[in-house]
Amino acid sequence: MKHSERWKKAAALVFMACATLALAFSVSAQTTESDGAAVPVELDKVRVDSKRASEGSAAAGYRHAESNLGPLGRQSLQDTPYSINVTSGELIERRAAHTVSDALKTNPTVFTLMESAGYSSMSRVMIRGLTAADQNDQRDGLIDRSFSFVPLENVERIEVLNGLSSFLYGFASLGGALNYVSKQPTDTPLLTAAFGTYAGGLANAHVDAGGHAGEGGRIGYRVNLYREDGSTYLDGSDQRRDLVSGYFTYQLSERVALWADAWHQELDMQGLQSYINVNPSRGIHVPSADLFDARTQYGQDWTYNRANKTLLGVGLTTQLADHASMRLAYRYGDMWRDYRYVALTLSDNAGNYASKAVGTPRQTEQTHSAYALFDTDFRTGPLAHTVTAGYTTTSFSYSRGDDVSASLTTSNIAAPTVSALPTLAVAGSSTWSNSAYRNWVFGDHIAWGPQWAALLGLNRAELVQHRWGSATALSNQDFAQFKVSPSYALTYKPSSGLTAYGSYMEGLVNGGTAPSTATNANATLAPSVSQQYELGMKSVIDRVDLTAAVFWIDKINEYTDPADNVYKQEGREIHRGLELTATGRVGTQWTLVGGLTIQQAYIDRAANTPALEGKTPVNVPRQQARVYAEYEVPGVNGLSFSGAANFSGRRPVDSANLDYMAGVTTYDTGLRYASRWQGRQWSVTMNVANLFDKAYWSYYRSGDGLWLGAPRTVSLVFKTAL
Repeated sequence: MKHSERWKKAAALVFMACATLALAFSVSAQTTESDGAAVPVELDKVRVDSKRASEGSAAAGYRHAESNLGPLGRQSLQDTPYSINVTSGELIERRAAHTVSDALKTNPTVFTLMESAGYSSMSRVMIRGLTAADQNDQRDGLIDRSFSFVPLENVERIEVLNGLSSFLYGFASLGGALNYVSKQPTDTPLLTAAFGTYAGGLANAHVDAGGHAGEGGRIGYRVNLYREDGSTYLDGSDQRRDLVSGYFTYQLSERVALWADAWHQELDMQGLQSYINVNPSRGIHVPSADLFDARTQYGQDWTYNRANKTLLGVGLTTQLADHASMRLAYRYGDMWRDYRYVALTLSDNAGNYASKAVGTPRQTEQTHSAYALFDTDFRTGPLAHTVTAGYTTTSFSYSRGDDVSASLTTSNIAAPTVSALPTLAVAGSSTWSNSAYRNWVFGDHIAWGPQWAALLGLNRAELVQHRWGSATALSNQDFAQFKVSPSYALTYKPSSGLTAYGSYMEGLVNGGTAPSTATNANATLAPSVSQQYELGMKSVIDRVDLTAAVFWIDKINEYTDPADNVYKQEGREIHRGLELTATGRVGTQWTLVGGLTIQQAYIDRAANTPALEGKTPVNVPRQQARVYAEYEVPGVNGLSFSGAANFSGRRPVDSANLDYMAGVTTYDTGLRYASRWQGRQWSVTMNVANLFDKAYWSYYRSGDGLWLGAPRTVSLVFKTAL
């Protein structure tokens, strides 16, 4: 690596770390010292008090006071002994984000593992260097597997729980959990329309309506209608997506509230971007991203992905007594997808590559997710208890058949070859899978005095899996296992704006699935148990939330053994690191969101494969930092500018660490103007992503390959109240 490149990366990291520290010092400067005691500075009368601003709004600095903690329900972020980051829906909207990776771009603890523009249209992220798998995604606290493109037009906010979560969800991914909170009925009538474009040419229209109706406003509603259609930045790529969504509430009585939701999405993508695979063990290394053009179609324009998804849910909350309540909920999902894509593999270091067309039979999935939870609070002497106990369950049935493939003409990245669509004899489903997750949950939040509290929890988790069929697409493996998973946490609040905590949690995770390139392709490995220790601090200084967390995770190592190309479990995988985040308003004009993650992940105790000892797991960076800033122009009401810097350190692409993706820093900028015309609020928002059109590798996914980051794109949105 050139010294200049090293200095650029180091400078970017230092800049972001300094920005985070500057935020802390700048807000700390709101108080002065006098005779050793803190004396508050008189506040400017024109500043907006975030307590009066709606939670998550720009006026509140995109801050949230509460978050959903799975079966425990709504919890104070300040008092929760886990690392949780909430991305405000208003921030998502102002950044014109339509995909999960774009929406979470301001979260420094999350990085991309799968882009929705890929062949399956799935979105997936990594947290703390571990996969936050689709089976851990939730919608309003109910498991909602991200089987295909995740719509954000009906999402109010995204809550991200970092790290292990087995006490809450049983068998779950170790990286963390994402909860998409649906847009809720509004207190006052809402009707807006938005028109815009993003991703290089996707025109879209969005209508959002909310309010209350009926006698006494007992019926609440929130309806979203969305359509996008057009071409993307990739040559020969088109996309159409339609979404119809509704969320409804009914106040049956003073003690009983009902809710129901339903949404349906149809997706049709043509001309998919291709992954690019390498083979460091054979001397074929990661090429410089500068040799590629992100707008060029290296695959073929006859590739496609089609997917449909429907969700239906109902729920009830009832106050049984003054200190006891019950929550019931159920959601059903029905979805399918099919796709045809081109896989590329570099054959040398001169840019030549082999490609093959891959077709898949239609994959279907039906899901059921439910909970029945009882909440109560009581005292035992000086101890105040808040107890949650109950049952949660998720099950899904999945079917698919074998993929079929055909080799295409070899080509070179300097002049990609256009190939005709080969004959792909795709058959029907031949393998079926039923999986059920059942959890008995008990949690007790115990407080004594104004400063001390503990959270004790147990989860009796059961995983039952049955697979059958004649195909090789999924192995015929059955599991029926259960485990009791404990969790212990202690919090201490020396003041109302400062909380220190320590927590321990065990993680239960079903085994990983072997990549399609492994000898045991699509085989599922055995479930395992992991451990996590975490220490953290959460501080509120003026109008800024500051958090710091130190974590240590010990899990089983899963990898593709280069010696025999078998995906297996062997040794332990250790992740330890530091997370720093900041969210809020600084002064009267500035809003800052961002932070820094530094971690060391390595393989330990690999007795059978000692060459892996000390190696970093695939796609895990040592550093990641993000800073997003908004500036409201004084004297011009409604005008604001934004800017962002996004840094990710280098990441290995193979278990032996023979090769790496280079680290990268990209920059974004934006402009927004809001005003009123004839009594109606309207706004125009423009955002430019990857401002300097940097060529870079976004991520590497085992079994698929490298994903080329998006070029410079411009998003434009006009929104008006109707």
